[in-house]
Amino acid sequence: MAEYRVPDFTLEQRIDAALEMIVPLPEREWGRVTELAEQHGVSRTILYEIRDRARQALVKVLSPRDVGRPVQTTTLMVDKSLIDRTIAVWPMLTGTVRGIQQGLELILNVGRSVGYISQTLTAAGEQATAYNVGVTIPLPILGEADEIFQGRQPCLTVVDGRSFLVVNLTPAESRDGTTWGVTFLDLKARGIQFQDLASDGGTGLLAGVREAKLAIPLRPDLFHILQDAHRLTQRLERAAYRAIETAERARQAEREAQGLERQRGPRLKIKVPLPQAEIEEAQAIVTFDLWVWLLGEIRQALEPITPDGRIVAVTETKATLETAVELLKELNHPEITTFANDLQQKIPALMAPLEWLEQQLVSVRQGLDAATETFLIWAWQHRQDLELNTDTDFPETLQPVVHAFWDALSLFHRSSSLAESLHSWLRPHLQIHRGMPRWLLPLLQLFWNHHPFERGKRAGHSPLELAGVADAPSLTQVLDRLFRPSLSAQPV
Repeated sequence: MAEYRVPDFTLEQRIDAALEMIVPLPEREWGRVTELAEQHGVSRTILYEIRDRARQALVKVLSPRDVGRPVQTTTLMVDKSLIDRTIAVWPMLTGTVRGIQQGLELILNVGRSVGYISQTLTAAGEQATAYNVGVTIPLPILGEADEIFQGRQPCLTVVDGRSFLVVNLTPAESRDGTTWGVTFLDLKARGIQFQDLASDGGTGLLAGVREAKLAIPLRPDLFHILQDAHRLTQRLERAAYRAIETAERARQAEREAQGLERQRGPRLKIKVPLPQAEIEEAQAIVTFDLWVWLLGEIRQALEPITPDGRIVAVTETKATLETAVELLKELNHPEITTFANDLQQKIPALMAPLEWLEQQLVSVRQGLDAATETFLIWAWQHRQDLELNTDTDFPETLQPVVHAFWDALSLFHRSSSLAESLHSWLRPHLQIHRGMPRWLLPLLQLFWNHHPFERGKRAGHSPLELAGVADAPSLTQVLDRLFRPSLSAQPV
């Protein structure tokens, strides 16, 4: 509670003084105001102000009111105390219906039943679904499709690889081709245009694309291929260290046996003889080193831009991949051979994006010297740091070439890593609710598409803005529009 400026003039004394000051003259003794001012050490002005405030309070309390129960106010006073209380309480709550109920009680001192909260969430989810379906995307999207599961319920996630816009986030009963095919047809009916579609090659996804008859390029997900390679790298590294440890133990046992080294306790027991341990050690190290080198060559060959800043040559890339696959098989390691066979089958699909890029630029690169091409690619790679503008920062004669290079490079796409990143953000919400309530995913999609990114190359813009939506509303504006008082018919 705030303290009075005159702390010696307490609340009880102010009440007594107000009661005396309200009494009009001549009932109040002449000179009584001066006596009260001297008694409490305040001015006569303060006493008259207390009298006026007391009269206003009595008028407010005793004025006639409407018949019936008083109307509940819908306004909320937001002050520092409420903000601090909200900050302290929020981390203690979960996103469940029970958590929302506790939050209303602890933060707003409002009690609501579980049924009321569930009905409100259902209505909000329906509003969010209708809004999400009505959003029109003017630009073709770089589709990234992947499935996420909670329990055994699947959900098809479709993300734009350029803007990180969530295009579809709807749970389904099954993950067969017909179900996903209908989903793709619904997206097409909404006006969603696919530039291409990258996925991990799931049978249901591919069947859905075929049944929907989407005439778009399909890209194998390079993210999953590299992820499998990374896991294999870790296993090979652990195997090499185990072989080194076994060989070192055998060497130590050999020195003990020759009397060159003494150790307390019983003699070391070895798993394999020293000659065999050294052979296995050398083989494990060579296998790991060759694997890492060949994997690096494969990864570099699949890059659209060479280390010297040129567009990669498709014929050279294909030759590099085929040679690397043969060398991997020669290592005679079961897991490496399996990876090499899988990679060999995917070479045509992996080459498709590079072939598309080369074809898009074949006419532009004719007559273009190497230095200019290197400069244009370097400028594209650093366009955000340098804040380059193609219409003002380049000579007019070079602008068509710049536009052609930058447009083609911006549409080069072959990964569904953004869909995987979105799943890592979705997973805690799904685990909290132990499922996929019909209202949850539409609300999460609404939030994601309208929230501005805080970091990275998309910082300061929402996915809708990056997707080319003109006058994209902010998250606050959308919430004001959707969740107005008419959202729920239940009384506040």
